[in-house]
Amino acid sequence: MGIMRRFLLLAALFLLLGCPSIWPGGEDAPQAEPPDYSYDLFVKEISTVPAYPRLTENYTMRTQVQIYGRHIPSSYSIWILDGNQTLFNETIASPQSLSHYDFPFYADSTQAHHIRVEVLSLDSEHPEPQENLGNNVLRKDAKAYPLGYYDLYNWSITWFYDAVGMQVKQAQAFTLDVPINASEISVYVQAMVPCPPSSKLIISLHEPPNNWGNIGVGKELLRGEIDASLIGGSPSWQSISFNKTELQNGTYWIALEFYSPSSAGVEWYRVEGNPFGGVYDTQMLDIAGYGEWEYKGFDFAFRVE
Repeated sequence: MGIMRRFLLLAALFLLLGCPSIWPGGEDAPQAEPPDYSYDLFVKEISTVPAYPRLTENYTMRTQVQIYGRHIPSSYSIWILDGNQTLFNETIASPQSLSHYDFPFYADSTQAHHIRVEVLSLDSEHPEPQENLGNNVLRKDAKAYPLGYYDLYNWSITWFYDAVGMQVKQAQAFTLDVPINASEISVYVQAMVPCPPSSKLIISLHEPPNNWGNIGVGKELLRGEIDASLIGGSPSWQSISFNKTELQNGTYWIALEFYSPSSAGVEWYRVEGNPFGGVYDTQMLDIAGYGEWEYKGFDFAFRVE
């Protein structure tokens, strides 16, 4: 019995000496993974709120900075520039994983703002990995769009069109709450029947009428002609350009006329229901019909910039 006990003790000792991995700190003991200090300081977005600001509107330029990874750097610096003008330059201590930086703008023109956002980690103990530094800079143009009624990229509304011909004139009004410097007026038209070379589409800008009932258009402020033979069978923007003109607060009318020896005219695109303005901001003059200007329940597609 004593021999058996000694044998078991020796076997146990042998097993212990032959299996060092069971000892704390042994060669085969699992090693603790080193902390992961990698991260990506990412300038994620430059945008405007609203997405498509129009002339005379106040809007916001917004940039978004996000930090990806398990480690948040102790601090970072951020520069935001509009061309050569510095909008913002600060050190962000104790940063969040997602941050927004907003700046107010006023749409006084359609000229683009060339925005550049650049961030740099200031965490000297845990610098950002070299392969992620390309995400530290983002450039994008932020701009306002012309005043008017149009769908910028998606003509998903149901559009119709009305004729502008030798006997039919059309007019669309818009109202300014603040002055603008305008130099171009555009209308969205097509010519289903090709116009001969001598045909022309006339776009004019008018003051509001000064008569009983406010019917028709008032004093002409400027006009321009378009060679109607160049207007195709598919809708397109046709524009007149003029010297920069200051338009004060108030209502203005855009009128379309057409002259041709043989063509029926062109078609100006519109949408039902006056979604742009009020009930009394669209008129038609049918010389062969009623013979006087009359209000219509729709709005034509136009731009002023």
